[in-house]
Amino acid sequence: MKDRMEQKVTTYLVETLGIMADFALYAQTTNLPYHLTESRQIKEFRILGGRFLALIEGDKEFTPASIEKQADWLFQKTGLRCILMVDTLAAYNRKRLIERRIPFVVPGNQLYLPDLGLDLREHLKKVRTKVLKLSPASQVVVLAHLLRRIDIGRSLSARYLSEALSYTKMTMARALDELSALNLVMREGVGRNTQFWFTASGRQLWDMALPFLRSPVKKRIYLDEWDRGSEFKAGEAALAEKTMLGSGRSDIWAVTSQQWQQLQKEPGTHVIPAVSKDMAHAQFELWCYDPRLLADPPSVDPLSLALSMEDESDERVQMEVDALMRGVPW
Repeated sequence: MKDRMEQKVTTYLVETLGIMADFALYAQTTNLPYHLTESRQIKEFRILGGRFLALIEGDKEFTPASIEKQADWLFQKTGLRCILMVDTLAAYNRKRLIERRIPFVVPGNQLYLPDLGLDLREHLKKVRTKVLKLSPASQVVVLAHLLRRIDIGRSLSARYLSEALSYTKMTMARALDELSALNLVMREGVGRNTQFWFTASGRQLWDMALPFLRSPVKKRIYLDEWDRGSEFKAGEAALAEKTMLGSGRSDIWAVTSQQWQQLQKEPGTHVIPAVSKDMAHAQFELWCYDPRLLADPPSVDPLSLALSMEDESDERVQMEVDALMRGVPW
């Protein structure tokens, strides 16, 4: 008799794609390390003539980096690709899984099986020809709302946002048009009486906006020494202050391009090439928007911090980024 997840997956595949799939006990499960089986079931999964290992996740939290590492190990030992199966999946984890080409199934919501050429996303209502990224100003508007740096109880206008975020009215008008085109805000009224409202709030807004958000970091600059500090800690240095991550060997600071132009004129500023970054004692991240718009010293805001580290491959760091996101007071 099929268990709950097996039934949900097989029913989902039949109802959405007309594909038959089957689960079976995997004979070598007892020979697998305990840390791979303690929080999940591992079964053989047959679909479209192929054999896979189904990693049926339990209640224990996981990271895409850990799944990738374990799936690679299982493939080396068994010759079978793994497919992650979960009841729910946060948008930021879904994005990381796809970036790593890790197959997964979320019954009733999405399946991603690149080995079979299948990518079904029922939660998407419109097909987009390309992935859009918000402009820096538009991203600041979204993050300012989520971080309550603007009044979340009032409607939005170009004038109000210009005064609150120190951008020009024209820039904020373009930002509102951009957010409206992506259905992140809705428009009411016409002409000078036009007002905008976010279509969601809190974690729901974050999940809706995440595919369009970008890392704020345009460039990283490495210095052999820097003992004067700066206003906003960033990167692993900021993450270490907000989580259980141990402090790194170098200080990391977020600045704008204009701020860096002034800093590099100061005596004793010695830049080293990126190939020698492991020798750096300090690092500056040049951001596409001013960190002061979204946070107060000494560290950058948690949402921008998470976005700035989305390409970090260190599993330890990604676990602490996940912990950081769980602590955001939506």
